[in-house]
Amino acid sequence: MNIYKIRERFFCLLLLLIFMISVTGVKAQVTRALYFQEKVPSSSVLNPAYHPDCNFYINLPLISTLYIGFESPFSFNQLTSPYDSGDSLFIDREAVMDELKDRNYFSFELYNEVGRAGFRTGRHFFHLSIAKVFSTKFSFDKDIVALFFYGNANERFFGKEANFSQTGLNMTSYHEFALGYSTRIGEKITVGTRLKYLNGAFNVWTEKADVSLYTDANPNYTLTAASDIVLHTSSTISDFDNLIDQIEGYKWFDLSENHGYGFDLGLEFDQGEKYKLMASVTDFGWITWKENVKNFVSANPGEDYEFSGFDLDDFISDGSFSDSLDFTDTLTTHFKLLENHDPYTSHLNPKLYLGGIWRITKSNELGLMLRTDFAEERIQPSLTLNYSHHFGKIITAYGSYSLINRNATDLGLGIIMKFGSFQIYGATDIFMGFVEPAQTRNYNFQLGINFIFGKGKTNDTFEGIEKQESNTSEE
Repeated sequence: MNIYKIRERFFCLLLLLIFMISVTGVKAQVTRALYFQEKVPSSSVLNPAYHPDCNFYINLPLISTLYIGFESPFSFNQLTSPYDSGDSLFIDREAVMDELKDRNYFSFELYNEVGRAGFRTGRHFFHLSIAKVFSTKFSFDKDIVALFFYGNANERFFGKEANFSQTGLNMTSYHEFALGYSTRIGEKITVGTRLKYLNGAFNVWTEKADVSLYTDANPNYTLTAASDIVLHTSSTISDFDNLIDQIEGYKWFDLSENHGYGFDLGLEFDQGEKYKLMASVTDFGWITWKENVKNFVSANPGEDYEFSGFDLDDFISDGSFSDSLDFTDTLTTHFKLLENHDPYTSHLNPKLYLGGIWRITKSNELGLMLRTDFAEERIQPSLTLNYSHHFGKIITAYGSYSLINRNATDLGLGIIMKFGSFQIYGATDIFMGFVEPAQTRNYNFQLGINFIFGKGKTNDTFEGIEKQESNTSEE
């Protein structure tokens, strides 16, 4: 079989596997370049100050906003290399280790709006939306990959302590009910907020995973290990004894006893004919988990356990296995996890957006946006440059260039089409992910359909040119 077919099939299988174990996903919710497209109602998810230029809009279930995104610390090509024969692949350990940082991340995100609607009254605009949100983030230390590749009997670990404290899983699914409001203050400023009620479906949260492994440099390679783990879980599925019956009876929008709240804030300053500045903070919030909670805590947190080996004769002779069984019992007891059912609270990952638009002409706009994600103990900035062109009143096409996840080749494309009251749009921040999937670390795309009615009317004029005209000449 052709090596390229093997590569593509393996890559598709890898993506499918990751999807299966992490289809839960909240980090972006919409593509970055949509931050510059105020005419699309869903852009208010990124900045609640946005004021669509219409009197009323609605999108419908099954054909509303859908966003899917995936990020990885390495691409498939960086993970594998071909054998000299050219007919198969192998994992290049050294190449993988060169690509990894001390702390690395996988993430998968899905944001699916069940419905959205909004209306204008004077200078005020209101939004209502209901969405299903899934989020998975898996972080891992470089040391844990090195241990898997080389084992502890390697010079990387001799006389050193391997630490896995930055390894953990944060998996969340919840329903989001949101009320958005924005208003214009004077001629240049618009402010907005988005208040959210969150209802949790399930959660896995690694609050702490302080695991260490020390390998003595002596010939016996004596191991000293310690762990301090705090893991929280909650699910609407009570147990696994009747799992099939519970799944069959589960309604897609069943609500739970896991309640939470969140809010977004936004600001927009429109200088007039040429420039507009925007700022927003989103996803401040939390969920308190009470339903079917299971917490797992280390019985002996931080206590060292030393292992010098045991006689393999137990495994290859007809003698007793008692020594190895005693070792297993001791190991299990020392690293035992205690279970409790206390409620706990998890937090969303806030994001900060700072952006601006330069209206070069009525048909051409240039935008710049800095986004910063605050996820647990890390801060992840990304930068997006956007160019938009309006083809009359029907089509807006835009291209963006982003620096995301240490990858400086993320070219994004998007298109918005409006036929009367019917609006459809599609976008991706990472176009090369579809052209060269084996060479790309990140993937995302977004699709949406809206029905827009009326033309927003304001009395705001800037330098003799109506804001409405300069912003929406294509409509």
